[in-house]
Amino acid sequence: MNRKIILLLSLVSSTYFFAQSIEGKVTDLQNKPATETEVLLTKADTKFSAITDENGMFKIPLKEDGNYILEIIKDGVKTNSENITVKGNSKKDIQLKEAPVEQKLEGVTLTARKKLFERKVDRLVFNVENSVASQGIDAVEALAKTPMVRATDDAISIAGKSNVAVMINDRLLNLNGQELINYLKTIRSDDILKIEVITTPPAKYEAEGKSGLINIVLKKNSSLGWNGSIQTSGSSYWGRPTTSTRSGATFNYQGEKLSITSNLSIGDNYWENRSYNYLTGTTDNNYWKTNSINTNNYRYKGGGLKGEYKINDKNLVGFNYNYSFSNPIERGESKASIFDKDGYLDVASNFNNRNRRNIHNASAFYDVKIDSSGSKLSLTANMMLNNSNARNFYNTITSDIVSTFANPVSEYRIYSGQADLEKNFGKIKTEAGLKYTKIKNDSEFNFFNIENDQYILNTKRTNTFFYNEQNYAAYASANFKINDKWDAKAGLRYEYTTLEGISMNDDSSAKIKYGKLFPTAYISYKPNENHAFSINYSRRISRPYFGNLNPFKFYVSELEYSTGNPYLLPSFSDNMEFGYVLNNNFNVTLYYNKTKDDWDRIQVVEGKSKYSIVKNFFNEDQTGINISYNYNKLKWLESNVFVNAFYSKTKSYDPTAIAAPKGYSANFNVDNNFFLNKSKTLTLMLGLWSNLPNRDGNTYYFANTSVYTGMKLNLIEKKLLINLYVNDILNTNRNKGIEYYPNYDVEYYNKGITRNLYLSVTYKFGNNNVKGATKEVKFEESKRAGGGN
Repeated sequence: MNRKIILLLSLVSSTYFFAQSIEGKVTDLQNKPATETEVLLTKADTKFSAITDENGMFKIPLKEDGNYILEIIKDGVKTNSENITVKGNSKKDIQLKEAPVEQKLEGVTLTARKKLFERKVDRLVFNVENSVASQGIDAVEALAKTPMVRATDDAISIAGKSNVAVMINDRLLNLNGQELINYLKTIRSDDILKIEVITTPPAKYEAEGKSGLINIVLKKNSSLGWNGSIQTSGSSYWGRPTTSTRSGATFNYQGEKLSITSNLSIGDNYWENRSYNYLTGTTDNNYWKTNSINTNNYRYKGGGLKGEYKINDKNLVGFNYNYSFSNPIERGESKASIFDKDGYLDVASNFNNRNRRNIHNASAFYDVKIDSSGSKLSLTANMMLNNSNARNFYNTITSDIVSTFANPVSEYRIYSGQADLEKNFGKIKTEAGLKYTKIKNDSEFNFFNIENDQYILNTKRTNTFFYNEQNYAAYASANFKINDKWDAKAGLRYEYTTLEGISMNDDSSAKIKYGKLFPTAYISYKPNENHAFSINYSRRISRPYFGNLNPFKFYVSELEYSTGNPYLLPSFSDNMEFGYVLNNNFNVTLYYNKTKDDWDRIQVVEGKSKYSIVKNFFNEDQTGINISYNYNKLKWLESNVFVNAFYSKTKSYDPTAIAAPKGYSANFNVDNNFFLNKSKTLTLMLGLWSNLPNRDGNTYYFANTSVYTGMKLNLIEKKLLINLYVNDILNTNRNKGIEYYPNYDVEYYNKGITRNLYLSVTYKFGNNNVKGATKEVKFEESKRAGGGN
């Protein structure tokens, strides 16, 4: 009885004190009732709210008339926000907006929980912050959990692409190879907002490479202050009395105007490779069978400094600088058995190489906002200096011993400048830009015969090679927001290249000039929240690495050497993709690539010599499908599954190489994370990847598989991170294949020390919300300095 009286008094008092109200209906984009949706009204420090019923209806009593902020929150996501005026009993119907809204209220930011996967018009987005399994690891490990991406401590790749470039906040990293991996390991996944996989890069980016782009977007600075982290890691190898180590430190500062980020790293990596190369005649009984063992002690150190200064709300300037130094020691020995028309010959050889490489990357940028709609002008300048010097000793043993010494010296110089303009016109966003690049490579190869401990210059093998290249580029593109469901984007890039290579030894030169157009087009369709479709097209160019243009003969014995080809031409590819995302966690991509004038390194036997040379010799068609799925229905498990299946067909137009047989292939990854406690700070990891037999050019590759497991532990509110892995548990990771030629086949095999125990410890201190300077500068040409011979 007392409860009924209290309820009656409450209703009476409510009617007296709340003489005003607002009521209405909330619907979704299909005009269906939006049930269990929160409607929130705010005035000064007072809030009033209601939850919609099964018909989408709501009613909120108010104390007084006046101006209010109305907000709609659906499934924890704020979709609508507007100012309204209430007078008496008001009625207002509301339709949910598609995009979540972010607005600060009382110093607190309501952040929408985004989907795990999103299909944009020109890229696939993986929202790292929504993946529990992707927290407490470094950027390389986070990339390994990204759909379509494979990332290891050795390389990063995208399925169906020959190479990949990595960006931070839409600006390309000026790093390659091990330097890139080392830098990414300094970035924690907790600082990553999302990873964008761009399989067909738009016109804004270089047309270089049958490749894709990976854009790592860091979280915005949310507070002022500083933080830092220190990390150390090491790998122990089964059956090897050695370890690989790495240590690093980062520091970030965020002020009102100035942001600074710095990092240092040092490492000593050990690598061993056992291989064989069996050349067997198909038209005679000749053979050339070689067994080798090589070791590499890769010692490096490096650091970087980035700074940004916010002049005002419209102007931002900054710089990036990275330096790396490495002096690896490479040793190896091999034994070869040779049989030809002159009979049988045993050859033993060994080498001891000491290299020194200094790489400087410097960039500067200036960004200016030119209007309130987000239009922006960016000016960028880049410079890369790469100096290398080696002391290589070789011994060839037959009936006697021939000792030689080689001293290759290389100096790469890359300079570029560009201007990019983004201009928005309502639903149309446009981009346009200009770029100039100058590449200069002066290489010197000094070759000596060693006789009685004396170095005698071999003028026939000593050579100087000069390489000069200039690239001019212009592009324009537009993004059209047709309606809430349809998006379109189209662009056109023009690149004009002049290059010249001069070999002083044989007084030869090669001059090439060419200009090409590279169109891109994208269409996306999103009928509702559960489905997204896209289709795109791009044309690409792959220019040779500098080392592959150098005609130096790099001898590994008196009978074997490798050489470059100054007449090597670029290859071109046409790429089409159709993408589909279901329920924001199941992604399917159909693709087709057609490549013309592709190149690879082939092996040639001439008399008593065997050498390898890079040549344009084949065209290739590849059709495939990528499927990725994230399973997170259980609280204690998050799994990522990725499958890439394809059919490839190659045609060789060079009589010195035979195309590999056409056929089907596939590769897949399975990555499982088992959470062992409720707070998900202790995780058991178990995964595997596998490549089925495939073919490319004149090579057939055998299947390959690797299994890993490990533990991940987050302590002290995620300040202390400990990861323990066992890689390649079954010791099955190796490369094996067959190369096809008219008169012989070459079977090769490479096996490294891939089974190892890896431990890393990272400690973060300071304000975790500070990210420091986050912009990177586009510098696509820097990756061409890699690859070499």
